[in-house]
Amino acid sequence: MKFIHTSDWHLGNTMHDIDRTNEASAFLEWLKNEIDTAGAQALVVAGDIFDVVNPSNAAKSQYYRFLASLLTTGCKNVVVVGGNHDSGALLDAPSEILEALNIKVVGSINNRKIEDMVFVLKGSDGEPIGVCCAVPFMRDMELEQFYKSEEKGETTADESLLKRLYSDVYQRALELRGSRNIPIIATGHLYASGLSGRESEDALESTAVGSDGATDDGVREVVGTLGNVDVSVFPADLDYVALGHIHYATKVADNPKVWYSGSPFVMGFDEANYKRYVFAVDSEAGNLPSIQKIIVPRTIRFEQYKGDLDTLKKKLRNLEKELLDSGEETYVDLLLTSGEFVNLTAALEVEEKDKHFVVKRHRLAREILRKGVSGIDDAVESTKQYTKEDYFRMLIAKNMNENGDSEQVKAQYEKFIGLFNEAVNKAHENA
Repeated sequence: MKFIHTSDWHLGNTMHDIDRTNEASAFLEWLKNEIDTAGAQALVVAGDIFDVVNPSNAAKSQYYRFLASLLTTGCKNVVVVGGNHDSGALLDAPSEILEALNIKVVGSINNRKIEDMVFVLKGSDGEPIGVCCAVPFMRDMELEQFYKSEEKGETTADESLLKRLYSDVYQRALELRGSRNIPIIATGHLYASGLSGRESEDALESTAVGSDGATDDGVREVVGTLGNVDVSVFPADLDYVALGHIHYATKVADNPKVWYSGSPFVMGFDEANYKRYVFAVDSEAGNLPSIQKIIVPRTIRFEQYKGDLDTLKKKLRNLEKELLDSGEETYVDLLLTSGEFVNLTAALEVEEKDKHFVVKRHRLAREILRKGVSGIDDAVESTKQYTKEDYFRMLIAKNMNENGDSEQVKAQYEKFIGLFNEAVNKAHENA
């Protein structure tokens, strides 16, 4: 069975107020063509279809138009599971209509049974080609509630209960497979431990201009029941596990059958200098999968530059020279990491004026801000382009009495940023 594994589309995302509608449309059109080119028999989307639980009509329209467009391709199976950014109820609402088109949607585990998450995938001739265990993102209380009706007394979600869930869906898959020699695959949207990290081959050539030489694998230790899930949670005889939630392509615990495809889009400036992929997977029962990492074409260019003032100015000048030829739509994030306190807005005004790029954010490192604490007006001006997420991270750091870049702060930030953004969006709706 050949299928495409992708995840974390975050349709409707407006990172730093950048309109990404055209970028998303270009990706979905490209993906449709790539499905045809690859001869994929199935598409598996492992969560975070939308960026927020109440996406815009434009984002929903992109999603449904894309699903409808697949009816003209050779892809006869589509599997979509919910992620932590998604509303399970919203994804599940049209599931009966979509199922008539052989599009299987499992937005959440609420009000479902094991058999509702496992189904046979069929080829164009109607013959079975595989079995899919479609497991979505779930919160602790949802997993507890799922098994509560079968337990007497209290049920507490932990990794063993998650392992039980994957074991149960796998057993159901074995029943559906019967004696047929077809692969069994599964999905998940969670944090797994033991990520391989970004490979050097994933770096874009533009890092020669844009990077400060440091790499950040984006691995965050998560505090919580379903965070840092061990690879042993997944039954060893599964032929492939398609994961979502981590935004870069990576293998789990060096297991060649358990992968994150990563997001096809840059979701933060710290992700700017790495290639984006979808996976074309050839899976056979009992054999290791063959995986082709297909590079997603870049529609918008993002760059993150760090350094002292002279370094930032030099990088902006070099970027401008590049863009004179390419004309790419480009957005830049700047961080002054060393030197004296300055009003960065004023210091870079000449570099930014009438250029072929837009600086969406420029910031001073905390140590430099401390130097200028007496110049409160300048400090306020220099922090105007911090996002609400930046301030949320600072608040966590202050309450924990930790440096903002510490692993403890990063862990708490990654754990709660989804809930924080959800609360902010609700507040805006009710304003």
